[in-house]
Amino acid sequence: MDTLWYLAKLALALIMGMLCARAVGLNRFQKSAAVLQTTLVWLLLFFMGVNTGGIEGITTQFGTIGLSALVLTLLGVAGTVVFSLAVSSIVTPPVGDEGIAIAKRKERSLLRRLYDIVKEPLVLVGIVVLGLTLRLSTPLFDWFQSSLVTYLLYTLLFFVGMGMVHKQISFKGVLADKSLFLLPFYTIAGTYLGALLAPLLTDYTIREAWGMLSGFGWYSLSGILISDLGFPILGSISFLANLLRESFSFFLIPFFGRLGKRYYYPAVCTAGATSMDVTLVLLSSHFGTRTMLGSIYHGVIMSLAAPILIPLFF
Repeated sequence: MDTLWYLAKLALALIMGMLCARAVGLNRFQKSAAVLQTTLVWLLLFFMGVNTGGIEGITTQFGTIGLSALVLTLLGVAGTVVFSLAVSSIVTPPVGDEGIAIAKRKERSLLRRLYDIVKEPLVLVGIVVLGLTLRLSTPLFDWFQSSLVTYLLYTLLFFVGMGMVHKQISFKGVLADKSLFLLPFYTIAGTYLGALLAPLLTDYTIREAWGMLSGFGWYSLSGILISDLGFPILGSISFLANLLRESFSFFLIPFFGRLGKRYYYPAVCTAGATSMDVTLVLLSSHFGTRTMLGSIYHGVIMSLAAPILIPLFF
């Protein structure tokens, strides 16, 4: 019920932004809404770092179980990338027929192209690390309440809704478009296929690995839920693994955006549940605003799937 209410509030924020844009006119506040989207993403990432730094014993968790979380994350992300690329190439239209626009780029030196790929994700992750460091090393954010992150998400979705109206994006046809409809399937199947190798590289069973990775980037939910089910160590690993998945997506989305249209599928599937909020603007900026529909749909389904799937494995 809490998950449904959370999703309902996100949807309401998006709808309110769309209604507001229609009320004031399609040609008004376009640039302002775009600037505010970017600003809110930066603020959101910063306070995510602050929020993470306030979790009790977080430094101990990173030191003792970080390696297991990293291995599980790499397996889940690798499985997702390989599976989504392989299956999407079979079931989706040719690249020329897809409604995806990749980020423009110029022909430059190899070093310059590499810099263009990594500079944005490095800045984004750096913002998160800055917030985490300040929370751990200073008393500046003792006042911080985690609910602030939620309110920032609502505000971000409001301006995303305005942006969708400005770009005249329609929600029609998602179920009829199998390239969008199958996105959650790519994410779930790819993550679980990658986790099949977990017993070879960690001390955990396939069942445990599937449970820990079933947050699909929703780290706060997965860690708390698994701990509440009576597995605090696995809950800590799941928290870090899903946090790492979200962090990796900041690097991988711009990288895939440089590779071509077909790489929208691994990009959005790597983002997991965050494709409807935290990474939504990043996805749309690298693959075009027409992909917002698929990204939001994917994020909503993954957020609904996580609390259903996690208890099945414990």
